[in-house]
Amino acid sequence: MNETVSLNLETIPEKLAWLEERYWRFGQDDVLSGYLEDLFEVDDDGRMTSSPRCDPLTGETSGLMLLGGSGDGKTALLNRTLRANPVLTEFTKNQPGNTLFITVPPEATIKKLAEIILGKTGYEKVDPRMRAADAWEISRHRFGLVGIKTVVIDECHHILRSGTGRDVPAAIQSLKHIMQCESGVALVIAGVPTLRDAIMSEPSGETYRRFTECYLPKIPLGSNSARLFGVNFTRSAEKVGVKVDVDDAFVERILFAEHGRVGRSVKLGKEILRNAVIRKRVALELEHAEHIFRKGKGDIGVTPFHPTSWGTVKRELEAIGWGQ
Repeated sequence: MNETVSLNLETIPEKLAWLEERYWRFGQDDVLSGYLEDLFEVDDDGRMTSSPRCDPLTGETSGLMLLGGSGDGKTALLNRTLRANPVLTEFTKNQPGNTLFITVPPEATIKKLAEIILGKTGYEKVDPRMRAADAWEISRHRFGLVGIKTVVIDECHHILRSGTGRDVPAAIQSLKHIMQCESGVALVIAGVPTLRDAIMSEPSGETYRRFTECYLPKIPLGSNSARLFGVNFTRSAEKVGVKVDVDDAFVERILFAEHGRVGRSVKLGKEILRNAVIRKRVALELEHAEHIFRKGKGDIGVTPFHPTSWGTVKRELEAIGWGQ
């Protein structure tokens, strides 16, 4: 967990801002970094460079597909991993860099994505009548002009949905063409599992075979990732001045409540701490955590935060199929 130990938090806004900004590590950063490094050349010391690996026979680069369910924490993991990487620097209009990060809006078509790329790389002459194929050709040319070596497309599944005005085969081809452009660009795409299914729908499989798959796993109770979650949660509580009774098993209850899904578990854990800070509570209580969990859930009966021993609650919930 990225933490400034010497920072003293006194006011409620200071504590909430600190909590909001904390990134909780689970060991998945190292896994994603390993996959990412495989896309690039190395120097004489074996360290990753910013130059993508190109097939000497075809001149093509490779891609990485990060897959996980909605709310699993893909975006946070991607952002953190890229920020921590010493050779990949984000490109913006006001800052040179070698990595372009794009988040695809839900309604975006393949043409809209090309227009987003053009806008982010400083192309100011986008004609609304321009064909999608032409927009993509200019986009790929822009990568070389501004020094882009890595393109990261988050929520990529949005451009691969079927419907009026959408062309899934063309969208799949556009992804492949990024890895075939003359400037040599590594491609990282992230999305829900339907992203993989959509790309596999291409009869030839030409695009799919260019990607390595990296799945964002859930956090099983008792695992090292669960232990790290506990460390993050407890240290954050201490930093904002809230006590956590280990006998209440808050960590186990949070992970069980969200079925081990990383993003949702972090969100719930932070909401529980945030509520305690706002209410100026000196210690967490199960009844308050249960109230927070029930928000938006409706009448769901017994929850993992029922104020009874964790072992008893867990057995009861498992008996009714909660963890399935």
